[in-house]
Amino acid sequence: MLTLADIATRFGLTLHGDPNLAIQGLCGVTDDQPNCLSFVMSGKHAHLALSSQIPAFVVKPGALLAGKACLEHPAPEYAMALIAGLFERSRYTQDSAIHPSAVIHASAELGAEVHLGPFVSVGAGVRIGARCRLYAGAVVMDRVTLGADCVLYPHAVVREDCVLGARVILQPGAVIGGDGYGFVAHAGQHVKIPQLGNVVLEDDVEIGANTTIDRGRFTETRVGRGTKIDNLVMLGHNVKTGEHCLLVSQVGISGSTELGDRVTLAGQVGVTGHINICSDVTVLGQAGITKSIREPGFYAGMPCRPVADWRRATGYLYRAAAKDAAPPED
Repeated sequence: MLTLADIATRFGLTLHGDPNLAIQGLCGVTDDQPNCLSFVMSGKHAHLALSSQIPAFVVKPGALLAGKACLEHPAPEYAMALIAGLFERSRYTQDSAIHPSAVIHASAELGAEVHLGPFVSVGAGVRIGARCRLYAGAVVMDRVTLGADCVLYPHAVVREDCVLGARVILQPGAVIGGDGYGFVAHAGQHVKIPQLGNVVLEDDVEIGANTTIDRGRFTETRVGRGTKIDNLVMLGHNVKTGEHCLLVSQVGISGSTELGDRVTLAGQVGVTGHINICSDVTVLGQAGITKSIREPGFYAGMPCRPVADWRRATGYLYRAAAKDAAPPED
């Protein structure tokens, strides 16, 4: 059981209220759970906090809530993300660091404090960095390199020759380095093209559940440092993303497309192949990107346009449709 004083001391937060208040967990302000800690980002949510049974909140400096214990931080949601680490529960418990059912090739190199769960498979020439955790059924094929502190959740697969940097997280069912969708038509048949490249995931990348990232045809598919990819995303062969990109659920990017830094693609955005998207671009959900984007900003629609143009066009179409549907005047 943690007290508010424990939390404040751990993260250097300014405490207002009872330091001995026991905190059993975290919740959102609308969850309204007693004995929990929540947060308020802006004044428009203050009335919800004040009327709730939640006893304590993380707030911005000077935004104290009457009758509630408060911890001050300039970015309350960020502070809550740090605090949440104190309340994480065990994911899988086993008595030994290496489960007896794990299959490890004799040539594999395991760093210090590596944990391998049931039925993990580690191939020839693999190097796994210190403190990596591979959960049940994870597969790491030949000559893969994992940096320190990587986490592979159940049934994640890393194909041969792929490289993961430090602190990479693969959620359950993620497949890194599957064959790219490459075939050549010959004599009325589709002949498979061997995919000879690999995938490189740089430091601090996270890949969502059942997301697939194809290996390059001759060279590499690369995901830049700090990029976070949601569930059910597909990256084709030789795609390259810059650093700190956000790819939301069901995004699909065709082969050889390149993204700059800090690109955000919202849900179900589709991107054609062999184009470039510059840094600091945000594309709204279900857009279709068919040409390169060379100017930072917000985009939307199919085909993709600057968001202001898309809104004007959409408004015009709806007004025109409403006018056509109106009954004729007598």
